[in-house]
Amino acid sequence: MQKGQTDSRAMPYNWQKTDTIANSSSDQNSLSDLTNRPAQTSDSTATGDTSDSTQKSDRPVTSPATSSAPQDAAASAEMLAYLRDLAAKKQFTGSALVVRHGRVLARFAAGEADESRHIPNRPDTVYRVMSVTKQITSMIVLKLRDRGLFKLNDPICRYIVPEYIKACPAAWRPITIRETLTHTSGIPNIETLPSYLANVTRPTTPRKLIQQFVNLPLDFEPGTMWKYTNSGYVLAGALIQAVTHQPYGAVLRKLITGPLNLPNTGYSRGYPPAGYAKGYFTLGSPAPLLNGSELFSATGVYSTVDDLARWDRAFGSYKVAPPATVKQAFTPQAKCPSTGCLNLPSSAYAFGWLVDRLQGHRLRYHPGLFMGYTASNMYLPDDDIQVVLLSNVQDTDTAGIARHLATLALDL
Repeated sequence: MQKGQTDSRAMPYNWQKTDTIANSSSDQNSLSDLTNRPAQTSDSTATGDTSDSTQKSDRPVTSPATSSAPQDAAASAEMLAYLRDLAAKKQFTGSALVVRHGRVLARFAAGEADESRHIPNRPDTVYRVMSVTKQITSMIVLKLRDRGLFKLNDPICRYIVPEYIKACPAAWRPITIRETLTHTSGIPNIETLPSYLANVTRPTTPRKLIQQFVNLPLDFEPGTMWKYTNSGYVLAGALIQAVTHQPYGAVLRKLITGPLNLPNTGYSRGYPPAGYAKGYFTLGSPAPLLNGSELFSATGVYSTVDDLARWDRAFGSYKVAPPATVKQAFTPQAKCPSTGCLNLPSSAYAFGWLVDRLQGHRLRYHPGLFMGYTASNMYLPDDDIQVVLLSNVQDTDTAGIARHLATLALDL
């Protein structure tokens, strides 16, 4: 892939370190401990974590989980050996987390978060999550729907005229809120437009983003096909702001990160918190410094692997939303092309989740890739398995690595 090219297969994910005792034989390596404890500053060292502020950046940080079950320990060792081998071959830079039934099987980090300053990636490094944002934006929309602010089959124009566009284009009149979230609107993908790619480092507004594609012809009649487009999620963000009269980031805090205790997850119209991983197209080749306002509600969330694992588990516990809403979030909304949605193994697209099976087990996941970042967030709801891969090197195969780790977790 050439510099500046986009590929919707993978997207960055963010994780920040906590002071869990990751290799304790007690229950202190459970996800609740891992994610409930406050994040440490970048120069502190967690018990059971071999990283420190003077650590060489090419030395992987690992935290194996030791369980009372021997098979857990064996799987943990195999996962860490696999990740160490990839890191040694310069095939993985970033952070990884594998959790099963609330127990951490592997926590791992390798490579540099900032090559110019030789700051290493750690299990607590914050990344941009890119299109993992979509499952979060979708859930915000579903929760606002649950409050009676709109219906999914309402036309999107009803809520964005005149604040975001002066008038609804004739071709847009049939487009529903549901279709903006499921890539079935027919609206061209803003991420492929030269006008967008030329300005990803500059501040903008949702209105200006929408102006870039509002007058373009549709790729197909709304509701008749599936084609990935960030534009629909830009409109979803405008919808969220229009009906709540609050900025997207404030609604994110109120409905998602606050109630679920995701302290290292958020959205900024500028940049993530200090110390976040800088993006690279390949090792040694920096990507542009992306402005969050350009990414907005399609790809703008930053987070950590711990927070994303907790986010996944909130679906299984119904802490994120009532059972009916969780079920709908995972329910297929559009059939994938014959090659799979995003050219990945999948049969359908739900609300920000790809629908698939792994060794016969239900799998919901979302990958992504853009401007120096790549990631994969995998969740097997029936098995309570979460696999989160975040990388700040764009040519990393996070989707393939995550699938292999998920297979190892299933084999327990």
